[in-house]
Amino acid sequence: MTSIEGNTSTARRAHDSEASRRALLDAGRALFVEVGYDRATTREIGERAAVDPALISRYFGGKEGLYLAAIAEGPLGAGAGQVDFEPHALVAHLLERWDERGHSPVSRALASPALTDDVRDLVRAVVGERLVEPLIEQLRGAAAPQAELRAELLIALALGVAVTRANGTLAGLERIPRDEVVAALGPMVDALAGL
Repeated sequence: MTSIEGNTSTARRAHDSEASRRALLDAGRALFVEVGYDRATTREIGERAAVDPALISRYFGGKEGLYLAAIAEGPLGAGAGQVDFEPHALVAHLLERWDERGHSPVSRALASPALTDDVRDLVRAVVGERLVEPLIEQLRGAAAPQAELRAELLIALALGVAVTRANGTLAGLERIPRDEVVAALGPMVDALAGL
């Protein structure tokens, strides 16, 4: 299998745009789970998909578009559906994920004032389905008033803290161990959760 002709799936993909697109999507999803968005390269994704990495731009508009397409199909990672939506646990989970895996296009988009309408709609749908709606249900179960507003504020709180930790604009917050940050946020999480 040293040539394209020797590998029937690669040869088929060379002439089948949908197969190439699917191969890039599958390879991208796998690599994003393994190494995170920032460390995944288009070259590695193309190699795994056995297609020219330039096709990422053609089919998805770039790595960010590929990532957004991958998450639009479903959560990235085996444990993505196993998130605990108890407010303290969720805030701790989001801070841990963003500290350890870095910020994804979705978390970046949540903090960006400059989004196209299409990207904003996609991010709103993904975040709504994967984070906001389950958190709203958790808060309603705890009889918290204004569950929708409280859910969005809890996610915004976690995102804001994670972004300022990642970019180092607040040096003290960047240096403090994550478990201390989570503990310090406890009273705010209690208030937002209606506890």
